[in-house]
Amino acid sequence: MEITVLQALLIGVVAAFTCIEGDFMGECKLREPLVTGFLVGLILGDPVKGTIIGGQLQLIWMGATGIGLSAQLDIGCGGTIGTAFAIMTGSGAEVAVALGLPVSILMQSLNVLKMTALSGLMHKADSLALKGDMKGMARLHWMGFVIDLLEYTIPVFICVYFGASAVEQLVNGLPQWVLNGLGAVSALLPALGFAMLLQILITPKLIPYFVLGFAIAAYTGLNMLCITLIAVAIALVMYQLLSKQQTTVQTVDDEEDL
Repeated sequence: MEITVLQALLIGVVAAFTCIEGDFMGECKLREPLVTGFLVGLILGDPVKGTIIGGQLQLIWMGATGIGLSAQLDIGCGGTIGTAFAIMTGSGAEVAVALGLPVSILMQSLNVLKMTALSGLMHKADSLALKGDMKGMARLHWMGFVIDLLEYTIPVFICVYFGASAVEQLVNGLPQWVLNGLGAVSALLPALGFAMLLQILITPKLIPYFVLGFAIAAYTGLNMLCITLIAVAIALVMYQLLSKQQTTVQTVDDEEDL
């Protein structure tokens, strides 16, 4: 698939905004692969395939969370480039995973180096704050915006525009057993993503709901939308029961106070 300069540049901007949105756009979740997949697909003229690939990557990275001082995988940039190359080469999620995971790790390391190099600006910001120099602090803030924009847009543009043919030749030259292996990995990784997510969220009270959801999905043949609606209904019922219970307890406490 041929790609124009404008398309490559727009994909670079999408990758840049996956980094910028956390600092300048109030965590609007633009970095999520489901969103970037749709945007990349829209730029390349196939939003449906972009959304499908982005959704598959979303399942894989659902549990990828940075905790404490640990660096988080750059799922925004990895998902953007992975989806772009998957669409350009006419491949599927297996190519997106194969290319997206290394990119997310590489950009994570690059971000650590960037933050280390710019850490000295914090002292400058402190001195400006002590002086009450709001304009100077604003300039530092916007300088970070420009640095993030260039850090992502330029490398992604170069990678997508000049590397498309090389990646396409590489994918076309892969033997079938390698593609089959990548397909198996892409099918297995969503389970790993959910396992990582459950490791963070699971509590003894939630285990029955997890078992119920697994049983419905495995043995009833219902599609994901139907299972989701059932889960929403259960959540609403539990919310109403808990709200009623809390109201009853509060009423009893008020009567005892009287």
